[in-house]
Amino acid sequence: MGISIKTLLEHEFFKDFHIVAGSKGIQKEVQGIAVMDAPDAYRWTKGKELVITSGYSILMEPDCIKKSFDEGLMQITSGMIIKRGRYLPMIPKEIIELFERYEIPLISMPFEIGYMEVMQQVNTIVMNRTIRRFQIHQNGAMMLGSTTYKVQKIKKILQAVEVEMGFPAFLYDVGEQEGYCSSANFKRISETYGLQESDYWNPTMEHNRYTLCDYIQMTRIRMFNEDNVDGPRISWILMPISIGGNLQAYFIVMESREFLDYYDEYSIRIAYLLLQSVYEQIVIAQSIGNIGFENLVLLALHSTGEDEERLLYQAGQQGISMNTRYTCVLFHQMNEELSARNSREQYIAVFKNSQLSKNAKLAFLDENTGVVLTELSDSVSYSQKDMEGMISDFEQKIVETFPKMELEFAVLREGKKMSELKSSVETCGKVMKMGKKLCPKKKIWDYEMIGPFAWLQIPEKELEQMLSEYLDMMKDEKNVELLRTLKVYLENNMNFSVTAEKMYVHINTIRKRIDKLDRMLQIDWDSYISRLKIEILLQFLEL
Repeated sequence: MGISIKTLLEHEFFKDFHIVAGSKGIQKEVQGIAVMDAPDAYRWTKGKELVITSGYSILMEPDCIKKSFDEGLMQITSGMIIKRGRYLPMIPKEIIELFERYEIPLISMPFEIGYMEVMQQVNTIVMNRTIRRFQIHQNGAMMLGSTTYKVQKIKKILQAVEVEMGFPAFLYDVGEQEGYCSSANFKRISETYGLQESDYWNPTMEHNRYTLCDYIQMTRIRMFNEDNVDGPRISWILMPISIGGNLQAYFIVMESREFLDYYDEYSIRIAYLLLQSVYEQIVIAQSIGNIGFENLVLLALHSTGEDEERLLYQAGQQGISMNTRYTCVLFHQMNEELSARNSREQYIAVFKNSQLSKNAKLAFLDENTGVVLTELSDSVSYSQKDMEGMISDFEQKIVETFPKMELEFAVLREGKKMSELKSSVETCGKVMKMGKKLCPKKKIWDYEMIGPFAWLQIPEKELEQMLSEYLDMMKDEKNVELLRTLKVYLENNMNFSVTAEKMYVHINTIRKRIDKLDRMLQIDWDSYISRLKIEILLQFLEL
């Protein structure tokens, strides 16, 4: 949005600029400064210019002003400034009458003031006014409800954009996967043209793309319809907001009435810088907060009864209640040539942009191991499928950012307090260890899938020996059938009749198979633990 001639003339710099004619048009909006010292310069007027001239073109061709009015070109300008005493001792009466008739302000300026000074002053006045308006809207009381600091700041800036420029604005937070509008106008226009949120940065319809500023990747996207080239078109300005090379949000300003003018680009750049500043503050706060949380986690893992007060204090500093329950996801980066913790900032930025980050915090335990703690409540819980989906999303984003990194995960979905974190991490460690042996093709192991082996605490050598023995047996199809029989037999409390019935074979066949297995595996049928180990192990074999 430009600035009115009246507002310009009220400033101290313009005190010796006098309106000669057309005072009724003093509220006309100025969107730029143009210099005219050629009689036919008006052919290239765009509209809403404040034209400056020394009077030379009028001296050389006195009818040039009348021609410009006759052709309707002067009427689209905002006004004209003529330098006093350079080429025209007096402004011709017929020119004054034309400006008065069409209510176009005609202004005389002092001889000694340069054109550059005028342009600089106009730009400075517009810039200062824009900054002041954004500050007013940032400090003003708005009914934003019980939203967070970040959301409040974003909404205030977007609302200021629409108030200042007259264009509705929108911001899509990539990490939160949430969009914010300056007003209902943005949604209304989107619905009119059938636009989804993602269309604003990844259009699915025919469009043209124009770069307005390489440095901040400021782009104009303009939709068009090949079947109706003369129909209505829509365009918007797109600016991605990134911090440290990590995409945080998309900032969009809808060009709902017309293209941005010269001074609108001031406003949109200021809004962009304000939004970027908000995200910089949030990223810094999160980084500091994440280090504080990581220290709390390490303290919880190594604390004794004597550290209880210190643990409570650290939790209070982080705004964490010791009564809150968390799921625990232990992750490990397997490529020993890389260090995940050395890429902490990028790693955490990727985490924040993943589904796994919702109500969750990440902390590193060493160079390549860490935990993700997700807050639980009476109304929030996660199924195995939900958790695996969120972890897979995180893993995919990590691999996209760090192609050489390989991740594996162990999950304990049962909610535990921070004081029980050591137990949770140890349990996840056992789940991961057992999971690698029992389900080597997987990368995500849930406690409910591996759990019994974790609490049975089968020695590693014994487990490896059992697995090796059973896998060797399975190379022979006949032995596979024997193991299937053993699985059903144990599931049915070692009842020959029920096992035979379920496998559709004679009871004597079952007896023979079990006898053969007993000779091959030397099973201790009297030991409940021994039978349980075999029964659980059989669940993981592809029988």
